[in-house]
Amino acid sequence: MQSKKFYPEFQVFFENDVDFFFTKEKKIFIVFSNKITSKSIEIPNFILVKKKEKNLFFKDIVRNSTTLLQFLNLKKKIVYLLQNLDKKFKKYLIVKGLGMRIKYNQSFHKLQLKLGYSNIITIDVPASIQIFKNKDVLTIEGNNATTVGNFANSVRNLKYPDSYKGKGIWYKNEFRTLKPVKKV
Repeated sequence: MQSKKFYPEFQVFFENDVDFFFTKEKKIFIVFSNKITSKSIEIPNFILVKKKEKNLFFKDIVRNSTTLLQFLNLKKKIVYLLQNLDKKFKKYLIVKGLGMRIKYNQSFHKLQLKLGYSNIITIDVPASIQIFKNKDVLTIEGNNATTVGNFANSVRNLKYPDSYKGKGIWYKNEFRTLKPVKKV
């Protein structure tokens, strides 16, 4: 009795635009896009991709243990990418301390921070990030979690919270125990 060869495959339904791009090195990229953003993913050469109406079909045509693992990883990446295509990521930063101010210039896309130093610090904001300011709360919003997190971290590192008085830039729900001040 001869067994049938099993080739792993999966199907993805999408609501937005999908484009295929080919490079000179014969690499295939699939770009998923909506009104706000677009994200791409590289498809290995051993995977066959077919598009029918609103469905994409992926099939492993080599079928060995290493390609199977790469195929399953690709499936996870595509599912994650499609789930988070429309999702907005936010980080909230709170400025605590006397004399510390935030100013956002929307036309030049620059963030100006007065953090108790002798000069005003100016930061260029990436184009993919939106910033909203409400008194001492700075909301950083964008479509890519990595960019939002890295930008929030770079702003926070300009004035890390003091361990005695708590002055500095805090994340919204951050909890720290402050050290007691010595009394004479």
